[in-house]
Amino acid sequence: MALNKKATFSYLDQNVNWVRLDGNFIVKVERLNNHVARVYLVDNANAQQQVPANMAMTDSEGNRFPPYKDNFMITWADSYTLTFNGQVVLRLNNQKEQAFLALPNAEHGIE
Repeated sequence: MALNKKATFSYLDQNVNWVRLDGNFIVKVERLNNHVARVYLVDNANAQQQVPANMAMTDSEGNRFPPYKDNFMITWADSYTLTFNGQVVLRLNNQKEQAFLALPNAEHGIE
């Protein structure tokens, strides 16, 4: 199943992004500091839930890592895939870009 872009998460603001997985779970991504965020599950009452055994988080190289205190810890420097029951349900893609800022009168271009 193809995934559609739903939002852009930033490590620089306090917004908590979320996406509903099913009738029981909502995945939230919350900034902890400028470098680290946590990915976690809540129920319909917004109470944090344990990560089920059939859920996994992998990095861009396919390395699987376990949750820490029912949170998957992520950083800005990598991309991540969350699977549930073996199906990809969320991708967090690092856009690997930087804003190019210069003086207003500076010439610029792309080669």
